[in-house]
Amino acid sequence: MNLSAPATGERLLVNLSNDAVLKVIGRIRAAHEEIDPFLIESEDDGLPYDRRRSRRIQLRMPVILIPVEEDAERDDVMEVFGPEQIAVTRDLSRQGLGILHDEPLVTDFAVVQFDIPGEPPQNLLYEVRWTVRKNQFSYISGGRLSGIVEPCPDNSQRLGAT
Repeated sequence: MNLSAPATGERLLVNLSNDAVLKVIGRIRAAHEEIDPFLIESEDDGLPYDRRRSRRIQLRMPVILIPVEEDAERDDVMEVFGPEQIAVTRDLSRQGLGILHDEPLVTDFAVVQFDIPGEPPQNLLYEVRWTVRKNQFSYISGGRLSGIVEPCPDNSQRLGAT
């Protein structure tokens, strides 16, 4: 479902099912392997030690980041906190994502919008675990993919709306 530039304060519903997240990650990976098998390269092969729980793959693709914050009353609702920005993925695993972006992230959570050819965009909740400034114009962040995101059925309760 395309969130189509949600407004600040718009409420988003989060499906926290790990199985649902794994299905979307599998579809992202399969679609991009089909388009270009050389686009995806293993990043873990041959490493003697890695703290990650699951194998990661290099995957370079543009995504949209939408900053969100937790709703004070519900665990399954996030609220849009600012304007979206374009980012590029670096690596993807069953649980996490590395991204490269031009502007600092303003929240600890973001919606990452992936395009899968022939399907509607897929929106995943991204919990930012770390961010490093790479140079004057770019940042690298890593985090956990923890839910599927879609607009709330009743978005009349925006922050600051009367």
